[in-house]
Amino acid sequence: MIAWVMYVILVTFALSASALAAERAAKVRRTATRWMWAASLAGSLVLPTTIAYVSFRLPDTLLSHAEPTPIVLRNATSIPMPPVLLDLGDAQPYETSGNVDALVRGIWAAASALMLLTLALGSALLHRRKRRWNEKSLYGERILVAPDAGPAVVGLLRSRIVVPTWLLQADHEAQRCAIAHERAHLDARDPQLVAIALVLLTLMPWNPLMWWQFRRLRRAIEVDCDARVLLGGHDIGAYCETLIQVGQRQSSHIGVLPAMADSASFLELRIRQMLRKPKKWARASAAALLCVALGMAAFAAQVTPPVGESLDRYTGYYQISPTSLVTVTRAGDGLTVRISGQIAAPKPFHLTPSGKALFAVKDGPGPATVHFVMDADGRASRLIASQNGRDVLDVTRIDATTAERINAALAARIKAQKPFPGSEKALQLFLSDPVSGAGMSDDLARIRAEQRASREKFLAELGPVESYTFTGVTKFGQDSYLVKRQHGTETVLMVIDANETLVSALQYTGTRTW
Repeated sequence: MIAWVMYVILVTFALSASALAAERAAKVRRTATRWMWAASLAGSLVLPTTIAYVSFRLPDTLLSHAEPTPIVLRNATSIPMPPVLLDLGDAQPYETSGNVDALVRGIWAAASALMLLTLALGSALLHRRKRRWNEKSLYGERILVAPDAGPAVVGLLRSRIVVPTWLLQADHEAQRCAIAHERAHLDARDPQLVAIALVLLTLMPWNPLMWWQFRRLRRAIEVDCDARVLLGGHDIGAYCETLIQVGQRQSSHIGVLPAMADSASFLELRIRQMLRKPKKWARASAAALLCVALGMAAFAAQVTPPVGESLDRYTGYYQISPTSLVTVTRAGDGLTVRISGQIAAPKPFHLTPSGKALFAVKDGPGPATVHFVMDADGRASRLIASQNGRDVLDVTRIDATTAERINAALAARIKAQKPFPGSEKALQLFLSDPVSGAGMSDDLARIRAEQRASREKFLAELGPVESYTFTGVTKFGQDSYLVKRQHGTETVLMVIDANETLVSALQYTGTRTW
């Protein structure tokens, strides 16, 4: 969790640098600047979360095989996290790390709740103050007059202009400039933009760079508003004098609402921006700054999320056979395991953490666990499934390309409906039931030896084999045979490897005749 927080801050830093360069380019070109910071603020929340946790599947119409391989966005990144940041997430044992993660999540939720409560309380207090304000018409605008608030815009759904009482005694030009400034905020829906930004901050209040982005956004909103007022035909000298006058008589603070007044230093920057003349190399410098902005945004999108003790270190593909694999994906606080090409696991099952790299199988048949073997980079390299104290599956991680080939091979077998090479020979071997287990995999030979007594009783009731027929390939990729015996029939499902070794086999009774 700590490493993921560091990853988010690193991405936010890159997006902040991108927005800063884009803002400078926009100022040189005298275009709107607030959208750079709005995009940066949204991207700081959405981009790291999406890359770290989102995967998707292409539509079936674009794929030629039945089992589409999910595209994992984190696998498309190419810039690794600095080791010093990764170490922050791996420096503690599993139990301690889990406690720290739980504490961080609790603080996060509490901070979001506290911020939401603060915003709600501030909105309620503002609504209470508004009821004491008088309504008046000024230069065609229905405004609210407050003794100690404004000029500003209040309200989200029904935004209104509020001005201080002293503005009504100011000269007419100052009044027109102040009303024009607030009307520009309303026309651009700046109150709604600020509200959306606050929602984003509420979702991730612990990120200090997002607070800095929000501050830059609010200032960019005022700079853009100044530009729109001047484009409306107002005299630049009178407008600057109005800004200075409002700054000198700054009213009480109204939360985070768009307002004409701000700090003296920022007011000076706004006036300098309005009086700045275009420079000779404006286009070239704007193009260079835009390239820097795009480069930093690309860097942010290419930073690889940390694995840490995150469940993402276990997700991926593990090969069972040329036509069967295990797919492990995230599912909340646990993992989901899907096995293709195996009739014994037709449905996915869920894993819940029970120790370091150890998971319990939820609702499994009997006590079952899954243990992951980790490599030097902290990622799972093998998956070992155990049931009743015995290993039943030991498979190695493969890449997405290999997994796609396995899924394609399974789909091709199902479509072709042709038996494995050596399938009939393997069936004859299976039906002869050799004690030695020759021609079978070690696991199958062991299982057959353990079940020999019950199987002999079962076969004695059915009687000797009279004939057999290949009936096709199942949806799990197995060769299916219908075996006719003296007193009934049975179905045999088999998988044979490239060496014509019988890897797995399953037989069950169809009908009996006496």
